[in-house]
Order: sequence, then structure tokens, then C-alpha cells
Amino acid sequence: MANGALDQNAIPCGGCTECCKADQVILLPEKDDDPSSYEVEYISSALYPGRLVPALKRDARTGHCVYLAANGCTIHDRVPWTCRRFHCARMFKALGRLSRAKRDLLWARGDVLETAIVERGRDRYRLAQSLGLDEVLDTDAQVAAFDRIVAATPQRR
Repeated sequence: MANGALDQNAIPCGGCTECCKADQVILLPEKDDDPSSYEVEYISSALYPGRLVPALKRDARTGHCVYLAANGCTIHDRVPWTCRRFHCARMFKALGRLSRAKRDLLWARGDVLETAIVERGRDRYRLAQSLGLDEVLDTDAQVAAFDRIVAATPQRR
């Protein structure tokens, strides 16, 4: 890697909190997330069909993460693995690796992609490219997750 130890965090979010407003943050005990240390709700997820999984609770009024405040994340120093790993630029880049048919299916589901996050991802991806940070956005895991969702989605005839 040309940029040494740089990772996705070298690509600034610029104060954006769109992912905190729309995405459901699934807790992963296998990644050292301790559900007992967060406000949690159990949800169905496209990534884990047929299972209820622990996720950060959403504000019933706004739908936002309960830890999102006016000035950003109130648990930034101890966010779950999914929050540490997610970057909208990576997601946008991964979408570009998928076929048009797969992207269309993910959009049609209505529970995987959010327009505001994809648009922000496009902007952040362009910034990453302009900063020479494209290679820090490893998309293999994101593409694999999208592929699992596509495979679990009933095909319309």
C-alpha cells in the first residue's frame, strides 16, 4: 500500500452523520461488540435472514441512532465494529463492482441502500480519489455482503 498505515479514516466525513440517521447498526459479538454495553433492539436483517440480531436502538420519533446528538455521535470513543468499519465511500465503490442487475435488486429491496448515503458515498469516493486514497477502500467484504443479500433475495418472475 502506497500510503503505509492509512485506512478509510484518512477520508474525512466532514461532519456528515447520514449513516447514523439511516443505517441500522448490527452488533457483532464475534468482533468484540458487547450488546450489554449499548441500548439494543433485536431486528431482522437482510444480512442474516431468518434471525433476529442485536442492533443499536433507533429513536422511535426520528429513526436515527439513539446515540446521535446535534454535535455527532455520543459514543464515538466506543462505537461498535460496524461503525468503525463502515465508510460510505467504500460502499459506493463496492456498488460499482456489482452488475447492474444486482444493484437494481438491492435498490428494489428498499431495505439495503439509502439514497442520501449512496450520494454521500459518491462524494466521499471522489474526494478519496483526489487525495490518492482510493486503495485504502478495500471493498471485498462489502461486495461479499451485497452478494449474500442478493443470493437471499427471492427472485421476481
